Amino acid sequence: MADIDLVSYEELKTLLGLDGDTIADYPELELLRTSVLAAIESHIGRKLTQEERIETIYIGSNPTSIISLPAIPIISVSSVVASFFGTDQTMTENSDYIVDSFGIRLLYKIRTAKITITYTGGLTATTGNLKRAALMQTAYEYQGKEQIGASYTSNEGGSVTRPELSLLKEVKRVLSPEIHPLKWQ
Repeated sequence: MADIDLVSYEELKTLLGLDGDTIADYPELELLRTSVLAAIESHIGRKLTQEERIETIYIGSNPTSIISLPAIPIISVSSVVASFFGTDQTMTENSDYIVDSFGIRLLYKIRTAKITITYTGGLTATTGNLKRAALMQTAYEYQGKEQIGASYTSNEGGSVTRPELSLLKEVKRVLSPEIHPLKWQ
């Protein structure tokens, strides 16, 4: 499945005053839009594009019942298989685990295991917070594309100090409600 579009070309076109008919007319903008999606996903600790995924989680000697999955919300779980010292055990929803806001919660604690989960998760549509964050960050990076990584630039009118290359403070603030529930900050 294609990446979710957090912000449409039409919104970027309006904000940036672009004339082209499609984002393909601005390859650097298309590249930045994809890059901003990756940066936002990294910051919030979630995968946003809805698709089927296979996650393998290794559980050590500390017993746990909480299995964090990166693509939330969870739409469906196809299979959960726990491997204990080479023996596989297929787990059943509502008997062995339940789907939770952060992934799955086992109904009992396990340790020293490998859990393989096949599931579908992610967003079908963007939220207002994600859209606003992506719009601000993409526009900011596009407008400064000639000075990516520069902290100080000079021109005939003076000089400009730019923040380091990262998500803007306001973008991080807007994204705080979207952070994965189990991501430690």
